[in-house]
Amino acid sequence: MGLEFGHRLGLPQALTAVPLSPLVGGYEDLVARQHALGLRHMGEALVDPGGRLRVLDGVYVSRAPRGWRRIDGAALRRSAADGPPAGELLLMLADLHDHDPTALRRVLLYQLIELLQSRPPDGRDAMALSLGVDPGEVAALVHAAGAQRRPDAAQRAAAEGLQDAWERRRLRHAARLASRLPPGGGPDPFLAERLRQIAALVGETDASLAAAHRLERQGDGEGAAGRYLQAARLAADSKRALRGLVRTHRPGGGAPGPLAVELLAAGPAQLTWADDGDITTWRVIRLDRSTDGRAPSVTEVRGRASGGSAQDPHPPLGAQVRYAVLPLRDGVVDGPPLVSAPLLVAPEVLGLRLADGRERVTAVWTTPAQAVAVRAVMTGPDGTEREIAAVDGGFTVHGLRTGPYRVRVSCRYRGTDGREVGSPGVEDTITVPTWPSPVLGLAATAGEGGVRFSWTGGEDAEVRLVEWPGGAPATGTELSLSSEDVPEPLPWPRAVPGVLVPPPGAVVRVTAVAVRGERAVAGPGVRIEVPHPVTALTAERIDGGLARVTFDWPADAGQVAVSVEQEGRRAEHRVARSVFLREGLHLPVGPSPARLTAQAVPRTTDATVVPPPAAAAQLPADVTIAYRVVPGSRRSLRRRPATVRISLSSPAGEPAGGLPEFVLVARPGTGSLPVRPRDPADGTTVLRLSGEELHRAGRVEREIATGACRPPYALRGFLLGGAAASVRLEEPSPATLVVR
Repeated sequence: MGLEFGHRLGLPQALTAVPLSPLVGGYEDLVARQHALGLRHMGEALVDPGGRLRVLDGVYVSRAPRGWRRIDGAALRRSAADGPPAGELLLMLADLHDHDPTALRRVLLYQLIELLQSRPPDGRDAMALSLGVDPGEVAALVHAAGAQRRPDAAQRAAAEGLQDAWERRRLRHAARLASRLPPGGGPDPFLAERLRQIAALVGETDASLAAAHRLERQGDGEGAAGRYLQAARLAADSKRALRGLVRTHRPGGGAPGPLAVELLAAGPAQLTWADDGDITTWRVIRLDRSTDGRAPSVTEVRGRASGGSAQDPHPPLGAQVRYAVLPLRDGVVDGPPLVSAPLLVAPEVLGLRLADGRERVTAVWTTPAQAVAVRAVMTGPDGTEREIAAVDGGFTVHGLRTGPYRVRVSCRYRGTDGREVGSPGVEDTITVPTWPSPVLGLAATAGEGGVRFSWTGGEDAEVRLVEWPGGAPATGTELSLSSEDVPEPLPWPRAVPGVLVPPPGAVVRVTAVAVRGERAVAGPGVRIEVPHPVTALTAERIDGGLARVTFDWPADAGQVAVSVEQEGRRAEHRVARSVFLREGLHLPVGPSPARLTAQAVPRTTDATVVPPPAAAAQLPADVTIAYRVVPGSRRSLRRRPATVRISLSSPAGEPAGGLPEFVLVARPGTGSLPVRPRDPADGTTVLRLSGEELHRAGRVEREIATGACRPPYALRGFLLGGAAASVRLEEPSPATLVVR
């Protein structure tokens, strides 16, 4: 065109070819990077602080100490290599310069004039100097800014976006932008050339579309498809061309089409197609069917589409859409599209699950967030359909008879035109089986060495008595044997038919389960406790009318109950383990014979207790044999022999016989202090009295034979024989048992 670098300067050195548009692709990204760096114009990234910029005959920056340096792609890359904050912007400008050597100057002129036009005329000279413009070029720039009409926001957006629309083959959009700019490009020859090219391609595109439409009406689909493809190559944003391509290449009714599409769980549409690898770039479009008879709207699906798959994240709810993918080469449509079958954008419910129960069916699902309603229909064994009201993602229907049921669930959506649209629906089937009659009541009775169970209900089922690890389910809970929900029956042995013997120490809850086939229903339960038995029970009388009771404490017991039966009366005494181990057990008893029994106290209050055999011990009557030694009196310087008085004390009618033998043993001392005998063999027997003789007399007094033992000596009485343990020997003070 013969116009280069501002050589046409007129009076007073004004620019005649003022750029009305930067005419560079990606200008928006350049400006965003510039603003992020806080620069008013691109030139501030080129000059050092205090430097100057020239733009009329090329782009130059002042170089210290004097002189000018021309800015080209190599200079920009050298500056970026020094690592300044604007390094990335400098590389972008270098690429721009390599693509078009005039682009950098045009961008700088466009931005400087825009800044000067934002100031009043009388302040533009100072403004130009503050922007770093060389003083020799200030007048020309200021004159150009004043001579050109300041564009409004729409015109400036059109000027800055025109080149992007051109490079992306968005011809229709470029034509709309061109209509906002001065006719013919005004004083900008580069813009004028671009507008001429746009107008020529618009005419060529319209001619191709007209020819395609004519061929399509004549029934020549193949010829029409070729002309539509030609128009799409010229104008990538021609909706008529895209609709025509889809119309002439879409699959027939019911055919799946070369492009598969499905709705994903979260709502996006997933597209897949066969990709042989020759084409690396695909363009995805969506056609939304209109409900008022108008042509479908065309929407560009953004995002990466390669490798035979793409995704539309936000298809319009409730609309019927069709997708097409077009192969691209160098950004231009390179062949016919792959077109999908129609798709209704109405996501289905997620995770539909059916479960059977006693005369019922339960359905649960997850409803998509966009759905305005859900419709559920159940078909019974006889083919009758009924609509079911769904609440919170599911429903439960009771009172169903045995047999197969089919459930279909569909969603309702509000379409773009305000009408409700239903999804096709998803369905599943389930069979309601015959369930066992539940056990209504369970009772347990202890006896015959174990426990006997009885129940009501469960007439048509096997009633299984089980112990549930971790706690039994609630009564009426429905179970499945196939999932191992029900434990095995109690392994307790049987004492007699119908009586189960639980293990000692058991504290269990026994539950009745009604079982039929693979179905079971949990019933009520009862608690069973079997305390450990008390062993080694013994009792002996001690002073003060008490009996000392000993036994082996039963495991796990907190208390033991000891009963005393005496003279037709029964008294129970309970003792805690800590007290028993610390203090022992002493119980008040009368002198008559007594029978003692001991059992562990149950730990639970609501259990059926199966008592173990009670430990028993007999406490004989309180039969006492007492003896005293009376020293002999002195007479004529001689002492008479000592006398032993033996007496029997017992309750009325006791003992009936079998008293032990009483012996008195003497042991002389080695010194002045004699030592008491330790046992019947530890000394000399000086007196022996049979139990029968004592029983007949009740009281016996005998002299100790003189010479039996040489004084001084100590005496001590003992009871001998099998009944010795049941008779208490009352001994006098040891001091009275020494004979001197």
